[in-house]
Amino acid sequence: MATVANALGTTSATLSRCKSKSLSSQTSEHAIEVARLSMIGINYFGCIENWNAWLNTAHIQFNSRAPRLVLNSIRGRELIKNVIKQLQYGFTV
Repeated sequence: MATVANALGTTSATLSRCKSKSLSSQTSEHAIEVARLSMIGINYFGCIENWNAWLNTAHIQFNSRAPRLVLNSIRGRELIKNVIKQLQYGFTV
């Protein structure tokens, strides 16, 4: 929940409180993008546990930082998607 909240530019508490209220249009768009990216990641890595492990592992494409640290930006999500596509086609760096 904390990772998703950070990616959306909000807090876990705010997400918990918003169960009955609608999110702003910008936050909703970010949530949909993160959900789509997560589906791509889960499909490639096989399960949510492997996807989460990859998100928390430093990677050279992210300046030796964990990919989850860039989930909060559009550019970061695009970079994650591109890295997964590269992995699908056999590129390892």
